[in-house]
Amino acid sequence: MRPVRGAPEHAAPGVAVRAGRSARRALVGRVVVDAVLPLVGYYALRAVGADVLAATLAAGAVPAAHAAVVAVRSRRVDVAGLVVVSLFVVGGALSVVTGNARLLYVKDGWLTGLLGAWVLLSLVMKRPFMLHLGTAIATAKVGDVGAAAWQQRWVDDAVFRHRLRLVSVVVGVVLMLDAVVRVAIASVIDLDEVATVTNVQYVVMLAGLLSWFFWYTARYGLRA
Repeated sequence: MRPVRGAPEHAAPGVAVRAGRSARRALVGRVVVDAVLPLVGYYALRAVGADVLAATLAAGAVPAAHAAVVAVRSRRVDVAGLVVVSLFVVGGALSVVTGNARLLYVKDGWLTGLLGAWVLLSLVMKRPFMLHLGTAIATAKVGDVGAAAWQQRWVDDAVFRHRLRLVSVVVGVVLMLDAVVRVAIASVIDLDEVATVTNVQYVVMLAGLLSWFFWYTARYGLRA
């Protein structure tokens, strides 16, 4: 892995190991909260006689509540978390009014679609989304010096800029395709099967995207 220029070399290895473990724990936690718990909750509620809409609302509340709790604990506005909560509230309200539980699953597609659109849109800005993400990771791993070095690479290295833009394109396109697939699943599959299919699809998409992301960023020295 390419070391961050300007970072304290004696501290980087231990910090990087801890950061890697923290990232893996965060990923596992995200899958559990966003996929496993909602799926288990949905089928548990259906097993005790809850109707599809009630079970779907209760299951979908898990990731939304988690996003709200994280925002309160961190005492800062998390844009992604705010989007999750907003989409759940809007989707839940529409589902109750229309009596259509499918809208709660469709909103998952809206979420990834909006995120993918934002990643792609950021490519026309002075500093794309992936540069900001890398800066945040560098700050967590090696502090402000490492973050400054990461940003300086964007200024000095044209190849670095090209590869970081490519990562942004791949991530944005995959998220947009994920949105299309989620909406299609929510629209055509039997409601009692949507919960399983959409969560399996989410895990497969996330695993595939992150596998490529970690390989590519390690292969071409794009890690902070």
